[in-house]
Amino acid sequence: MTNLELASWIAAFVMFGAFLLEALISRFIVRDHHYEVPDTLVSVAIMIGYVLMRVGVGALTTLAMIALWSVTPLRWSMDVWWHWLVLFLLEDFIAYASHWAGHVVPFLWASHAVHHNSPKLNLSTGLRNSWIGVLYDWMFFIPIVALGFHPLHLAVVVALGSAWDFLSHTPYVGKLPWFDAWANSPANHRVHHSKNPRYHNKNFASALVIWDRLFGTYEPESEAPVFGIEHMPARPHNPFYLELYLWIAIVRRAFSSGTRVRSVVPPPGLGRVRGSP
Repeated sequence: MTNLELASWIAAFVMFGAFLLEALISRFIVRDHHYEVPDTLVSVAIMIGYVLMRVGVGALTTLAMIALWSVTPLRWSMDVWWHWLVLFLLEDFIAYASHWAGHVVPFLWASHAVHHNSPKLNLSTGLRNSWIGVLYDWMFFIPIVALGFHPLHLAVVVALGSAWDFLSHTPYVGKLPWFDAWANSPANHRVHHSKNPRYHNKNFASALVIWDRLFGTYEPESEAPVFGIEHMPARPHNPFYLELYLWIAIVRRAFSSGTRVRSVVPPPGLGRVRGSP
């Protein structure tokens, strides 16, 4: 096991430990109903499936990225501090763009919806990731490697960004104006996870909200959020259903008796997290 792999596993255990601590405090000390046992268990089940997929696919995607890096003539010396800053900004922008695409492109939303179809927002929600998304989400980062950044350096920055994003799911941090103004804070991420019409498709940031501000997708928290998606799943405690039900809807629609044009139009609620703008 490499030092990077060891660091990744340590980070994963620390994040899982933070989730357990928050869940125990919510259930047995504060008793504030931020957690419900069935919802939490399904989030953990989804996380287990995601980790298994990530372990299985991760080695192949790493090899592919290293092969690409080996043929590009560009190189960045990570001994220079601002090269890390450039890498961070590139990774954060790609994370923003891929997240935006995951909400507006129907087949990408079919995968990403599992992260949003819980009526709760807490650190267990941050554990809900797409099993199918593992197969393609790494492709968004190909341009960064093509620019000459080593895949392992990219992996470090991605891990840090993922940890930041994970912690933004906590319900125990209120509005922090000085922090909310530039960062993907818990308040900003509550907006993103809510289905209030005012918050429709807002706050896609991974770490910095500068991208949301630049592209007009930023919305501050101004009303109490209602979490979930417009059309909540019929089987909210079945992890296999939550991961696959929108993909099944796409396949059924593609093979229905409708026209070819209609076959690519998503069923109601499929291509959108929240209701119509």
